[in-house]
Amino acid sequence: MNKKTTLRTLLIAGLILGTNTGCQRMLEPQPIGQQVVDAAFTDFAGTLAAVNGLYNILSGRNLYRGNNNLLYMDYASDDVMGSMSRVTGTAYHVLDYFEIVADNPISFQLWDDLYRLIYRANVIIERTPNVNIPLGQSRNSAGLLFKDQFIGEAKFMRAFAYFNLVRIFGDVPLHVKEIKSAAEVNIPRTPVAQVYAQIERDLIEASTQLPPFYSGSGLGNEIGRVTRWSALAMLADVYLTQRKFAEARATALRVITESDRVLLPNYRDNFAARGGQENNRESLFEIQFAAPGISPGSPGVASLGNNYGFIMDAANVIVGGVASLAAYRPTDDADTENEVGFTGGLIQAFEEGDLRREVCFTRGQGATGREKWLTWKHHIVRSGGNNPINFPVYRLAEMLLIYAEAQNELGGPDAQAYEFINRIRRRAFGLPLNQPSPRDLPPGLSQAAFREAVRLERRRELAMENKRWFDLLRYGFEFADQVLRVNQKRTDFNRNKMLLPIAQVEIVNNPLLTQNPGY
Repeated sequence: MNKKTTLRTLLIAGLILGTNTGCQRMLEPQPIGQQVVDAAFTDFAGTLAAVNGLYNILSGRNLYRGNNNLLYMDYASDDVMGSMSRVTGTAYHVLDYFEIVADNPISFQLWDDLYRLIYRANVIIERTPNVNIPLGQSRNSAGLLFKDQFIGEAKFMRAFAYFNLVRIFGDVPLHVKEIKSAAEVNIPRTPVAQVYAQIERDLIEASTQLPPFYSGSGLGNEIGRVTRWSALAMLADVYLTQRKFAEARATALRVITESDRVLLPNYRDNFAARGGQENNRESLFEIQFAAPGISPGSPGVASLGNNYGFIMDAANVIVGGVASLAAYRPTDDADTENEVGFTGGLIQAFEEGDLRREVCFTRGQGATGREKWLTWKHHIVRSGGNNPINFPVYRLAEMLLIYAEAQNELGGPDAQAYEFINRIRRRAFGLPLNQPSPRDLPPGLSQAAFREAVRLERRRELAMENKRWFDLLRYGFEFADQVLRVNQKRTDFNRNKMLLPIAQVEIVNNPLLTQNPGY
């Protein structure tokens, strides 16, 4: 009997970790690296292992695990705060208070891991067409060529890396070819518009190469790999970020109407830590984690689980954490550690009766010993660094929100935009999705009022899903300045702080790079 497998099963088996060193070496512009890459791209197994290595960068290094650098970008937003005061807090408080300097590990690790992803993707894109795959191994469970799937996965990952780089740093070097010599490493920054054009090309092409589904049976068909709908979901996000509203609306609607994804009847069902199911029918892309057979908090046991328990658990139950106790928590107007006059907390954004708040947050002991609101959405209590729960990147709910926002910006809301927002609101209050309810938005809202409603609904629906800081960037400096400097008293915030500095070591290593203004 065939058993459905997920990408996390491969993590358990050690396939990705087993090939991790090789993947790193094949990116080195040295002769030995060339030998390794030549040996890897000779058959199906070697190519699949290289593709699996892309996923490992997301779940095995410092983007969504380790130092959680992508996750921690929301410290800069008005949604997330740390465990202790500005003076005694952890290194990531420099994001919260906009005190980051050029010589910092956060910028370096983001840059380093995202470019690792790009370099590996470039190798796969160039090498895969020449791999000899026997006819019996040539097609995936959707009947499409594995070669196309592998290239599509690599293009998705390259687009993912550049989408984050360009939003975090602005102009960035654009590498789209395999690096084969040291002379090819250092290139200048490429303008943002050109980087976005490449991201769009990659995602459009990936959407034609990736399968719409995976059976879960057989290598290369594991549940959790990126699909056609993953690529189109990110493309809708990319269009929205660039204010290409017609394209964003059309792409989001395509995912909503053409995919087999549905809005689950209960919000809680999206999050395994709260009793839901991973890779469910609302999910479009998740970071895959796994730690089966490992007791939470078992000492000395390496796993591929995430470490969210270290930063989200209550201080009195945490396993293995020290300075990071309860350090990734929602902003709350009533928190005694706030600056004088602090307003606009995430906790206060939820209406009475909104079930999403109890899924996302719980009351527990903070690092100072006082009871606080803590993040509850993504981890199992006492799991420490062995938390097996996936992290959501795209869900169908976001496509409904993108459609509504894009439609409104094109001239105001239509009936479909109202319906999509109302479905999300009905679910939030435990009501049937497709029946009008007292929680529906009132009809006849102005464009400005509907814009405010959509932004507020995004904040609630996608709370602690690594979206808010990027939303603030998209809304523009004036909006960000109001919620950060004025409302939440982040006095060091200014227009220059909407980008992170390029790590000083990168400036030293590549003399063709220039630093962002203000650093």
